[in-house]
Amino acid sequence: MSKVKLLCLLAVMAALLLCSCATVKDVEGGELIKKAREAYRKLDSAKVIMTNTATGEVEQEFVFKYDEKDILIFSYKGKSDKNEYAQYSNGMELFTYQNGEESYIQKGENGFVLYTRDTTHPQADEGLILYSPTAVTSAKQTEEDGITHIEHIYDVKKIGAQAESGEVTGFSADYYFKGDELRYFVETTKVLEDGAEKVYAYRVEITEKNAVEKVVNTVKEREGAPA
Repeated sequence: MSKVKLLCLLAVMAALLLCSCATVKDVEGGELIKKAREAYRKLDSAKVIMTNTATGEVEQEFVFKYDEKDILIFSYKGKSDKNEYAQYSNGMELFTYQNGEESYIQKGENGFVLYTRDTTHPQADEGLILYSPTAVTSAKQTEEDGITHIEHIYDVKKIGAQAESGEVTGFSADYYFKGDELRYFVETTKVLEDGAEKVYAYRVEITEKNAVEKVVNTVKEREGAPA
Protein backbone atom coordinates (compact mmCIF):
# COMPACT_ATOMS: atom_id res chain seq x y z
CA MET A 1 0.00 0.00 0.00
CA SER A 2 1.17 3.50 -0.74
CA LYS A 3 1.69 5.21 2.61
CA VAL A 4 1.41 8.58 0.94
CA LYS A 5 -1.95 7.74 -0.57
CA LEU A 6 -3.15 6.32 2.73
CA LEU A 7 -2.51 9.51 4.66
CA CYS A 8 -3.92 11.68 1.89
CA LEU A 9 -7.01 9.47 2.08
CA LEU A 10 -7.31 10.11 5.80
CA ALA A 11 -7.09 13.87 5.28
CA VAL A 12 -9.79 13.73 2.61
CA MET A 13 -11.90 11.47 4.76
CA ALA A 14 -11.60 13.93 7.64
CA ALA A 15 -12.65 16.80 5.39
CA LEU A 16 -15.72 14.87 4.26
CA LEU A 17 -16.75 14.39 7.86
CA LEU A 18 -17.25 18.10 8.51
CA CYS A 19 -20.57 18.48 10.23
CA SER A 20 -22.60 20.80 12.37
CA CYS A 21 -22.05 19.18 15.73
CA ALA A 22 -24.59 21.43 17.47
CA THR A 23 -27.34 18.86 16.91
CA VAL A 24 -25.15 15.81 17.55
CA LYS A 25 -24.43 14.57 21.04
CA ASP A 26 -20.75 14.84 21.88
CA VAL A 27 -18.72 11.85 22.97
CA GLU A 28 -16.06 12.07 25.68
CA GLY A 29 -13.40 14.61 24.74
CA GLY A 30 -15.56 16.19 22.07
CA GLU A 31 -15.55 19.72 23.48
CA LEU A 32 -11.75 19.92 23.51
CA ILE A 33 -11.49 18.57 19.98
CA LYS A 34 -14.08 21.02 18.66
CA LYS A 35 -12.15 23.92 20.19
CA ALA A 36 -8.96 22.66 18.52
CA ARG A 37 -10.71 22.37 15.16
CA GLU A 38 -12.06 25.90 15.42
CA ALA A 39 -8.66 27.27 16.45
CA TYR A 40 -6.95 25.57 13.52
CA ARG A 41 -9.51 26.89 11.06
CA LYS A 42 -8.81 30.46 12.22
CA LEU A 43 -5.03 30.31 11.78
CA ASP A 44 -3.44 32.66 9.26
CA SER A 45 -0.58 30.22 8.67
CA ALA A 46 0.86 26.95 9.95
CA LYS A 47 3.05 23.97 9.16
CA VAL A 48 1.63 20.46 9.53
CA ILE A 49 4.14 17.64 10.04
CA MET A 50 3.08 14.02 9.59
CA THR A 51 5.46 11.41 10.99
CA ASN A 52 5.39 7.65 10.57
CA THR A 53 5.41 6.43 14.18
CA ALA A 54 6.99 3.09 13.25
CA THR A 55 10.05 4.63 11.56
CA GLY A 56 10.19 8.10 13.09
CA GLU A 57 10.48 9.52 9.58
CA VAL A 58 8.61 12.63 8.49
CA GLU A 59 6.70 11.44 5.44
CA GLN A 60 4.51 14.45 4.74
CA GLU A 61 4.54 18.19 5.30
CA PHE A 62 1.87 20.74 4.52
CA VAL A 63 2.55 24.48 4.87
CA PHE A 64 -0.01 27.22 4.31
CA LYS A 65 -0.35 30.97 4.60
CA TYR A 66 -3.17 33.35 3.68
CA ASP A 67 -2.14 36.53 1.89
CA GLU A 68 -3.61 39.99 2.40
CA LYS A 69 -6.56 39.08 0.13
CA ASP A 70 -7.24 35.83 2.06
CA ILE A 71 -5.97 33.73 -0.85
CA LEU A 72 -4.30 30.52 0.29
CA ILE A 73 -0.67 29.91 -0.60
CA PHE A 74 0.35 26.36 0.20
CA SER A 75 2.95 23.68 -0.33
CA TYR A 76 2.88 19.95 0.20
CA LYS A 77 5.46 17.20 -0.01
CA GLY A 78 5.13 13.51 0.71
CA LYS A 79 7.07 10.33 0.14
CA SER A 80 7.06 6.61 0.78
CA ASP A 81 9.13 3.67 -0.40
CA LYS A 82 7.64 3.85 -3.89
CA ASN A 83 6.13 7.31 -4.24
CA GLU A 84 7.21 10.93 -4.13
CA TYR A 85 4.81 13.83 -4.47
CA ALA A 86 5.09 17.60 -4.16
CA GLN A 87 2.75 20.49 -4.86
CA TYR A 88 2.86 24.26 -4.57
CA SER A 89 0.30 26.98 -5.26
CA ASN A 90 0.77 30.74 -4.97
CA GLY A 91 -2.85 31.50 -5.84
CA MET A 92 -2.04 32.14 -9.48
CA GLU A 93 0.01 29.07 -10.42
CA LEU A 94 -0.02 25.40 -9.45
CA PHE A 95 3.14 23.29 -9.65
CA THR A 96 2.91 19.51 -9.19
CA TYR A 97 5.53 16.75 -9.09
CA GLN A 98 4.75 13.05 -8.94
CA ASN A 99 7.21 10.20 -9.39
CA GLY A 100 9.51 11.95 -11.83
CA GLU A 101 6.93 13.99 -13.73
CA GLU A 102 6.20 17.70 -13.32
CA SER A 103 3.09 19.61 -14.38
CA TYR A 104 2.12 23.26 -14.32
CA ILE A 105 -1.19 25.09 -14.71
CA GLN A 106 -2.33 28.67 -14.18
CA LYS A 107 -5.41 30.29 -12.73
CA GLY A 108 -8.29 29.97 -15.18
CA GLU A 109 -7.04 26.73 -16.72
CA ASN A 110 -8.83 23.43 -16.33
CA GLY A 111 -7.97 21.74 -13.06
CA PHE A 112 -6.84 24.87 -11.22
CA VAL A 113 -8.54 25.46 -7.86
CA LEU A 114 -8.29 28.81 -6.12
CA TYR A 115 -8.36 28.24 -2.38
CA THR A 116 -9.41 31.06 -0.05
CA ARG A 117 -10.27 31.39 3.61
CA ASP A 118 -13.93 30.72 2.78
CA THR A 119 -13.23 27.83 0.38
CA THR A 120 -10.01 26.40 1.64
CA HIS A 121 -7.78 23.38 1.10
CA PRO A 122 -8.88 20.25 3.03
CA GLN A 123 -5.62 20.20 4.98
CA ALA A 124 -5.98 23.87 5.96
CA ASP A 125 -9.53 23.26 7.14
CA GLU A 126 -10.79 22.04 10.51
CA GLY A 127 -11.44 18.64 8.94
CA LEU A 128 -7.72 17.92 9.31
CA ILE A 129 -8.54 17.22 12.97
CA LEU A 130 -11.03 14.38 12.71
CA TYR A 131 -14.15 14.44 14.82
CA SER A 132 -17.33 12.58 13.84
CA PRO A 133 -19.16 11.66 17.07
CA THR A 134 -21.87 9.61 15.35
CA ALA A 135 -19.19 7.23 14.02
CA VAL A 136 -17.29 6.81 17.31
CA THR A 137 -17.76 3.36 18.85
CA SER A 138 -15.58 3.96 21.90
CA ALA A 139 -14.36 7.14 23.59
CA LYS A 140 -12.04 7.51 26.57
CA GLN A 141 -10.35 10.47 28.25
CA THR A 142 -7.48 10.16 30.72
CA GLU A 143 -5.08 12.56 32.46
CA GLU A 144 -1.38 11.96 33.08
CA ASP A 145 1.38 14.42 34.03
CA GLY A 146 -0.69 17.40 32.90
CA ILE A 147 -1.55 15.89 29.51
CA THR A 148 -5.11 15.00 28.52
CA HIS A 149 -5.28 11.92 26.28
CA ILE A 150 -8.47 11.38 24.30
CA GLU A 151 -8.91 8.10 22.44
CA HIS A 152 -11.64 7.63 19.83
CA ILE A 153 -12.22 4.35 18.03
CA TYR A 154 -14.25 4.67 14.85
CA ASP A 155 -16.66 2.46 12.94
CA VAL A 156 -14.79 2.09 9.64
CA LYS A 157 -18.00 1.52 7.69
CA LYS A 158 -19.62 4.70 8.98
CA ILE A 159 -16.65 6.83 7.98
CA GLY A 160 -16.21 4.96 4.70
CA ALA A 161 -12.54 4.17 5.32
CA GLN A 162 -10.82 2.60 2.34
CA ALA A 163 -7.27 1.63 1.44
CA GLU A 164 -5.46 1.42 -1.88
CA SER A 165 -5.31 -2.36 -1.41
CA GLY A 166 -6.70 -4.66 1.21
CA GLU A 167 -9.55 -4.05 3.65
CA VAL A 168 -9.58 -1.48 6.43
CA THR A 169 -10.46 -3.31 9.64
CA GLY A 170 -9.87 -0.60 12.21
CA PHE A 171 -9.33 3.11 12.64
CA SER A 172 -8.62 5.16 15.75
CA ALA A 173 -7.59 8.70 16.61
CA ASP A 174 -5.65 9.69 19.73
CA TYR A 175 -5.44 13.36 20.73
CA TYR A 176 -3.02 14.83 23.27
CA PHE A 177 -3.86 18.17 24.92
CA LYS A 178 -2.19 20.40 27.46
CA GLY A 179 -4.99 22.52 28.79
CA ASP A 180 -7.04 23.57 25.76
CA GLU A 181 -4.06 23.34 23.41
CA LEU A 182 -3.80 20.36 21.09
CA ARG A 183 -0.15 19.26 21.17
CA TYR A 184 -0.49 16.52 18.54
CA PHE A 185 -2.69 13.64 17.45
CA VAL A 186 -2.11 10.15 16.09
CA GLU A 187 -4.28 8.42 13.48
CA THR A 188 -3.95 4.65 13.27
CA THR A 189 -5.38 2.47 10.49
CA LYS A 190 -5.44 -1.32 10.51
CA VAL A 191 -5.56 -3.01 7.11
CA LEU A 192 -6.04 -6.69 6.24
CA GLU A 193 -3.83 -7.24 3.22
CA ASP A 194 -2.95 -10.64 1.69
CA GLY A 195 -4.18 -12.39 4.81
CA ALA A 196 -2.03 -10.34 7.18
CA GLU A 197 -2.90 -7.33 9.32
CA LYS A 198 -0.81 -4.23 8.78
CA VAL A 199 -0.87 -1.12 10.92
CA TYR A 200 -0.23 2.40 9.62
CA ALA A 201 0.08 5.11 12.26
CA TYR A 202 0.94 8.77 11.79
CA ARG A 203 1.65 11.46 14.36
CA VAL A 204 0.36 14.85 13.21
CA GLU A 205 1.76 18.07 14.69
CA ILE A 206 0.59 21.58 13.86
CA THR A 207 3.60 23.90 14.18
CA GLU A 208 4.62 27.48 13.29
CA LYS A 209 1.11 28.70 14.07
CA ASN A 210 0.66 32.20 12.61
CA ALA A 211 4.44 32.29 12.19
CA VAL A 212 5.08 31.06 8.63
CA GLU A 213 7.00 33.83 6.87
CA LYS A 214 7.31 32.21 3.44
CA VAL A 215 5.87 29.18 1.67
CA VAL A 216 8.55 27.67 -0.55
CA ASN A 217 7.91 26.01 -3.91
CA THR A 218 8.42 22.37 -2.95
CA VAL A 219 8.39 21.28 -6.60
CA LYS A 220 11.28 23.55 -7.58
CA GLU A 221 13.23 23.11 -4.36
CA ARG A 222 12.92 19.35 -3.90
CA GLU A 223 16.14 17.34 -3.80
CA GLY A 224 17.30 16.48 -7.31
CA ALA A 225 15.19 19.12 -9.02
CA PRO A 226 16.85 20.74 -12.05
CA ALA A 227 18.46 24.10 -11.33
